[in-house]
Amino acid sequence: MKTTHHSWKLLVWLFVCSLGITLFTARIAAQDEGWWIMRADYGFRNQRTDVTDILRDLIARGGVNGRVAVNNQTMGGDPAVGREKSLRIFARNRRNEEREFDFREGGFVDVGMFAVRRDDFDDRGPGRGDHDRDDRERRDSRGVAIIRGYYGVQGSTVNVTDRLQAMVRDGVLAVYVNNANLGGDPAIGAGKVLIVIYRYRGEEQATAVREGNRLVIP
Repeated sequence: MKTTHHSWKLLVWLFVCSLGITLFTARIAAQDEGWWIMRADYGFRNQRTDVTDILRDLIARGGVNGRVAVNNQTMGGDPAVGREKSLRIFARNRRNEEREFDFREGGFVDVGMFAVRRDDFDDRGPGRGDHDRDDRERRDSRGVAIIRGYYGVQGSTVNVTDRLQAMVRDGVLAVYVNNANLGGDPAIGAGKVLIVIYRYRGEEQATAVREGNRLVIP
């Protein structure tokens, strides 16, 4: 009877170990898979906002402790007030296979599952990158620090980071969202959106404001 008991414990231990190895290797495989984010939207049913640029940037920066929270603050606003929203990520791996990932509001995206090429969304060109941005962030440390800004519609956006950073006064960004203030019309005839990723009081957040409205941060 004693031998049987020890044999049972050994089988349980082997099962737990094998399960742990399976989960571990599955996680590594997901990271090695390198799912490239093609598109992402956030909302409820047909009330959804394109958050591709926001998500790519947050993931490229490593999130917070390796995760990106799925909520109205990180996704740039509430596209469906009072509804339980979700984040949909449409991605492709190295074998050209496509997959949709779904995350509920209040959940987290594991940064390690996705790979983001910075040149997919950063079009500021050489010589005007992280060094200048870090200098500006240090100068604006007592107020809002603009990390990234985009203006346009999905598939036709311009990077307005430098322009927005230059508009910060006394730690506050206040701007009317229109073509004149943001350097031109990247999508003639379409209703555009300004997406801003910023840091305030040590926390990174994102917001989205439609053309014709006024943005004030914080």
